[in-house]
Amino acid sequence: MQLLYDLVFLVFAALYVPYLLVKGKLHGDFPQKFGVLPDSVKKLERPVWIHAVSVGEAQLAARLASGIKKTCPGTSVIVSTTTKTGNKMIRKAGEGVVDAIFYYPLDISVIVSRVVALVHPSVYVMMETELWPNLLRQLNRKDVPIILANGRISDSSFTNYGRIKFVTERILKCVDCFCMQTERDAERIKTLGAPGEKVFVTGNMKFDDPAGSASSGAFSGEYLGFGREDRVVVAGSTHSPEEKEIIDVYGELKGKYPDLKLVLAPRHVERTDVVRAFLERSGMKYRLFSEILSTPGVEQGATSEVDVVLVDTIGHLKDIYSVATLIFVGGSLARKGGQNPIEGASWGKTVLFGPNMYNFREVADIFLENDAAVGVENVEQLRSVARELLRDPEKRKRISANARKVIERNSGAISRTIRKMEPYITEVLGTRLS
Repeated sequence: MQLLYDLVFLVFAALYVPYLLVKGKLHGDFPQKFGVLPDSVKKLERPVWIHAVSVGEAQLAARLASGIKKTCPGTSVIVSTTTKTGNKMIRKAGEGVVDAIFYYPLDISVIVSRVVALVHPSVYVMMETELWPNLLRQLNRKDVPIILANGRISDSSFTNYGRIKFVTERILKCVDCFCMQTERDAERIKTLGAPGEKVFVTGNMKFDDPAGSASSGAFSGEYLGFGREDRVVVAGSTHSPEEKEIIDVYGELKGKYPDLKLVLAPRHVERTDVVRAFLERSGMKYRLFSEILSTPGVEQGATSEVDVVLVDTIGHLKDIYSVATLIFVGGSLARKGGQNPIEGASWGKTVLFGPNMYNFREVADIFLENDAAVGVENVEQLRSVARELLRDPEKRKRISANARKVIERNSGAISRTIRKMEPYITEVLGTRLS
């Protein structure tokens, strides 16, 4: 089985590298995927290794690393990422906390064997159910404790893993502790083969997001070039065709509410030019967020006539939510599974999303059940609901207050996860957590 898996992965790698080369995405750190690790990783003694795939997981990894450092002083923490954007994010969010950062190795047995030997981790932590068979087997052979943190099994993952349960079950037996987000996730991971005595519900770490507190990252409407009394709709992490639909809806609402502004943040910044074309055809005045960032100071009076800010940067959306009157969660009208609604709600804002929130179903259901967000079925309903909310500040206030209560009730997942990690770190490092 391992030989077959290696063969398939080698074929994939042989095709993947030329593809990246043609697309201009083959960066200088790419050899790390083949086990050529930086000295900053190799020089550490028995670090806790956290793996985070992309931006969202990287942000959580930074907070988890901070918690480990606080409760276990002297412990080294390294973080690996799969994507370039995730790598960039952990360098920013993990500054002063994470001891070393590198790219996750290709899951080929000879490569992961080298990486495990070089890293020699005390504990391996994977964020949100990232299962790579060869690496997990190699860690297991070396008696490295494996912990799944903030684990979740989406509808699609549950179906796909279920089709190969004979493989999934063997992989899951390598894991020592499963810290799952919800009861549903816990039941699903057990159905797929995780030993029941190793599965725990610790909550969703994203509810621990501190954005809504006195964050120094908050933006003002004036900084974005809007008037002090303007109201702002922020559409975050959008996909096609949502941008065009949002622009059309905004155009109609703008006719009724002249003080209304729009911040549009595509999920993938490489689609900026496509969205710019929509805005230019609409005749709306817009400005790129990167241009705003490059302007010294916060005096943006020269852009006060701008209707739309188009976000073409990575890592700023969470703080941009601070200016919102209404927030639309992208990927939820398009069939993309939605995005995390907590980031916007934690600022005390009114959040709307479409029916396709299957990647965050449990979180979305909690919000809807507690009147802490508004669900819409289609663009027409989004238009009518947004119009109603704009003319009813008391309703917005009630929904936002409910969202704050939901977040407060569900916070604490990071500390619960660290408590589950405690015996494994203690056993390997001989360090007592306070």
